[in-house]
Amino acid sequence: MTFKDRAEAGRALADALAPLMVPPCVVVAIPRGGVTVAMPIVERFRVPLTVVYARKLTARLAPELAFGALDEDGEMITEQSTVEALGLDPRDIDEARERTAAEIRRRMALYGVPPLAHYLPGSTVVLVDDGLATGLTMRAALAYARRHGAARIVVAVPCASAQAAVRFRRAADELVALVVDADFMAVGQYYEEFLPVSDDEVVRMLVRAAELTAAPSAARG
Repeated sequence: MTFKDRAEAGRALADALAPLMVPPCVVVAIPRGGVTVAMPIVERFRVPLTVVYARKLTARLAPELAFGALDEDGEMITEQSTVEALGLDPRDIDEARERTAAEIRRRMALYGVPPLAHYLPGSTVVLVDDGLATGLTMRAALAYARRHGAARIVVAVPCASAQAAVRFRRAADELVALVVDADFMAVGQYYEEFLPVSDDEVVRMLVRAAELTAAPSAARG
């Protein structure tokens, strides 16, 4: 199964999520591709959208291979086997952490939306990304949501590796994955169009989502 693009995947995901969207509920996207997937969910259910500032940790010597992830609180998770395979020492890890933290701060300033913690404790959190390969970033996002008091956590993705699906069926209260593939290679293989998403596009979508969720309140007023 493949999707035309992230928006089509988001619409299909919205169908699958319908029984789970019980208020209070917030949709939380992992930027940047996850925001595009999340938008059709927000458009359908008119629930708040924010982002979680979890990012992969990578070493300069192997920028395509994540050895961990960091969240906006500065909490870090690492895969020790990958750290050892890359031969990283504490200085390498600290350098990656500082570089990633700087990018998180940049995005927080640019995107300008309330952090996930603003909606917690007590809400159902629907964590959305465009796919799960290793799931490192999602693990950090989930840990952040738990730590800040999410009442229930739903991990929602169009596609996932079998390994990631097993992990998140245990770690989340609910996993919604439209495709789970034991031969998973890369998220992009499940999309006909998988173009990069820019910061400008993310900002426009977040503004649009805020307008959608503000509209009912404005109408009642």
